[in-house]
Amino acid sequence: MPELAELRLTAAYINECSGSEAPTIRYTHIEKNPVHKGKDIELPFEGDFGITAESRGKELILWLSQPEEKIPLKMTMGMSGHFKLTNTGQEPKHAHLKFHRHDGTTLSFVDVRRFGKWKLGETWGANRGPDPTMEPEEFKYNVLKNLDKKPFDQPIHLVLMNQKYFNGIGNYLRAEILYRLPHVNPFMEAKEVIEKCPQLLELCINIPRKAYSLGGGQLKDWENPWKSDKEKFEKFIKCYNNKNMAYIKDKNGRRFWFDPKWSIDMLSEVLDQQKNDI
Repeated sequence: MPELAELRLTAAYINECSGSEAPTIRYTHIEKNPVHKGKDIELPFEGDFGITAESRGKELILWLSQPEEKIPLKMTMGMSGHFKLTNTGQEPKHAHLKFHRHDGTTLSFVDVRRFGKWKLGETWGANRGPDPTMEPEEFKYNVLKNLDKKPFDQPIHLVLMNQKYFNGIGNYLRAEILYRLPHVNPFMEAKEVIEKCPQLLELCINIPRKAYSLGGGQLKDWENPWKSDKEKFEKFIKCYNNKNMAYIKDKNGRRFWFDPKWSIDMLSEVLDQQKNDI
């Protein structure tokens, strides 16, 4: 699933396709694939328009603009969502939104698994925290001021997935962040870890930045639009989906990958969860 780095790369790609952050390429209309259950996009203005993209954590907004009006189109990428520019009529098979342009090309939202969504007029989610890479000081402040709240009583590997505090951190980033703290037990209470190990918050900033600089996840269902060198990113990944590592599945079926030296602590957590479920 696209995480913080992949969303930043997607925004950069859309802006490049549209003429950087001051759009010079004009779009004529938006076409929805009828097989997708999402709503048709009915713009409140007539005529062509520009597009600029902005990401924040795991959220992406396309700003559809005319000289005197600017409307947000919030995109949820799902498991496999990405954008691709092609000649009109040569859009990918799973293009579910097509942004047609005057120059005979089309920018498509491609989503093989159809978990992606969109909503016109919606901006950033109120329940999501600052972006660690774009708003690092705000990110750290938001975590530290809330350490006494109940979510931070949970194990750190669970709390890192809480988008209210760690916006943009997902499965692979979580694994890589915790693996680079070999003395930190990933099943330890989050509050204790953060208080004793301030490096954790710095890694929440720097690991996604590094992933972004290397071209993003390029994982099973997401592809870097610039076809970046996968080998460099694969060398950067030390823990996630590594057969030499251990993993545990959470209640949503997601795998948390970790150093096998913590396996006994993992077993203890599983037993605690089973007790709570009884």
